[in-house]
Parts: sequence; C-alpha cells; structure tokens
Amino acid sequence: MIDYSLILTINYVGQKWSCTGNSYDGLTWYSDTPKPTQAELDALWQPTQDAVAKDACKTKAKTLLSATDWSALPDVGLKNSADFVTYRGILRGLVISPVTNPDFPVEPTPVWE
Repeated sequence: MIDYSLILTINYVGQKWSCTGNSYDGLTWYSDTPKPTQAELDALWQPTQDAVAKDACKTKAKTLLSATDWSALPDVGLKNSADFVTYRGILRGLVISPVTNPDFPVEPTPVWE
C-alpha cells in the first residue's frame, strides 16, 4: 500500500498539504505550486521506500559504531583489536554509503590480553 503522507513528507518539503486517510483522493493541496498527480506520487513510492531504508541503515550503523567506540582506545588491551578495526570499518562504510538491504557484520567478541 502506497503511503502518500510519507511520499509528500520526504519529497515535498516546505509544501503545504493535508491528507485524510491515506489515499490520493484525501489529499488537499494548499501550496502555490501545482498539486502533484497521483501518477507522479506513485512513481515516487519506490524511491521513497529506498530513502527510508537507507536512512535506517545509516542510523543503525552509527549506533553499532558508537557502541564499540571503546575498542578504539589505545589502552584497552585487546588481543583481537584488528577484528574490531575491520568491524568498525564496515560500519563506517555503511554510514558513508548506506544501502537498502544492509548486511551488518557481527560484532567481534573481545579477547583481552
């Protein structure tokens, strides 16, 4: 089911509109610009879903990266610090270039010296 409110929120920033229900027929357009057609909004559905998925990927990668910040401290004393460097590098890549269907790496188990 197409979420017209989500499409409008993401793709028509600054435009004034309201949507009763979640159908094109319930869309009232208040902006001075022309009201987008249903076909125009329908065409934006997949790109909107992709944008939302990429944003979720980036957010999760940042959270996972933040949770392992401790592993980058010089006095931690990990035997497997290289595993954490690799793990964090993959997460940084997902923050920089998020994807719609991420394959998040498994956090290494710390091995202490």
